[in-house]
Amino acid sequence: MHRNIFLFTIFLSIGLATSAQTMTEKDYIRSGNRHYADSLFEKAEVDYRKALELNPSSADALYNLGNALFLQAEKIPAKASEALQQYISAAKFETDKERLAQIYHNIGILYYLGEQYPQSVAAYKEAMRNNPQDHETRYNLAKAMHMDKKQPQQDQQQDQQQVHPEPKDPDPYIP
Repeated sequence: MHRNIFLFTIFLSIGLATSAQTMTEKDYIRSGNRHYADSLFEKAEVDYRKALELNPSSADALYNLGNALFLQAEKIPAKASEALQQYISAAKFETDKERLAQIYHNIGILYYLGEQYPQSVAAYKEAMRNNPQDHETRYNLAKAMHMDKKQPQQDQQQDQQQVHPEPKDPDPYIP
């Protein structure tokens, strides 16, 4: 009797250890989401990357990894370009129009923050094609278009007045 209980315990332990080692893509995404919700973006990044090792075409993992990298970009600026690449990859695999609009919206923000206004405008237009009702994207598109028109004027003025250039827009962040 004791031997049967002992063997059952061993088999149960082996089974639990094996199941803990075989996490699925969704398990890693869920774990990453928990870390993300707790503002542990580096840990979330690791989990999303593990999910991508299992399924490199996971639009969810790519998008979430882009978000985790985006939120780390304030401390580590190089993460912004990496986030951009993840969003671009996610857009290739995403089929849901609303989610695709969110991806392009975030691409627009990153281009805007990098002062790449023509690319920002194009990304926001793509977001609007996928979700025409998004007022925040419409606002950001208008702001990016304004900055795109304003940039050549600023470049000309800076060329003419190298000593006293005009200050940049004090509010480059798009909410």
